[in-house]
Amino acid sequence: MDKHRRTEHQWALVTGASSGLGRELARQLACDYGIQPLLVARREERLWELKRELEAACGVRSEVLTTDLREEEQLDEVFRRAVAVGNVSTLVLNAGVTYFGLHQQMDYRQFRHMMATNVNSIVRLTQLFLPHLTAQSDRTRILIVSSLAGLLPIPYQTAYSASKAFLCNFGLGLRHELRGTNVSVTVFAPGGIETELLHKSGLAARFGGSVFNHRADQCARSALRALWHNKGLHVPGVFNNAVLIAARLLPRTWMTSIIGHIYADALRELSRPFAQPTADSIHMMR
Repeated sequence: MDKHRRTEHQWALVTGASSGLGRELARQLACDYGIQPLLVARREERLWELKRELEAACGVRSEVLTTDLREEEQLDEVFRRAVAVGNVSTLVLNAGVTYFGLHQQMDYRQFRHMMATNVNSIVRLTQLFLPHLTAQSDRTRILIVSSLAGLLPIPYQTAYSASKAFLCNFGLGLRHELRGTNVSVTVFAPGGIETELLHKSGLAARFGGSVFNHRADQCARSALRALWHNKGLHVPGVFNNAVLIAARLLPRTWMTSIIGHIYADALRELSRPFAQPTADSIHMMR
């Protein structure tokens, strides 16, 4: 599909839309694809700011759905409100949180909140929306934003990389199950993305300006191109793909040790012993 073909009357649900990659995904869906975004995140003021921007610059409608994705009942409410607005043809499941530090110092409540956002919300939203998507006559799409960390073990982001590994397997398995239907599933697994949240997580102290990082607009463009070309798994960037090739050639324990030394150095560069998790989208080894 030509990305400049206008697709009015279609809606895309975008989670984590208040900043970073989610904001860019919503902007490009509206401006380049003509799809009306349903903006989902916790920070209401930012969503309303984005809504005004998109409607003025892109000439499309948008709606704000302020939601805490950690709360299951709010996920059900997001679904009800979204399908009441119109024909939702695209799910962009982008929201996530991270933790950078020693796993033993991670509060268990933080782990539960991470899993609720990174894993539970995506499983629940796909279950809710799939009957709506499969009932449509045209092609519908699901984009699951995982991470390069979902394809490699990342010490000091141990639970986070495990949550993203779930998304890779979940998305590819779901894609297979939906063969022969009108629903496509694409798993997007970027490395670093230069956003405010790279700094909030503390990872910018070591990885800011890295060749593994992309600008949010570049990353969004790559993700949507993969979605519209119906790719199963897409890892953007030459360097990120080189890391994956190395990971296939080296013993897995060796690769984990190499990555662990790099991240241990990053941890030591921080002025505090470990970083607190961030809200909405996270963007280092997403």
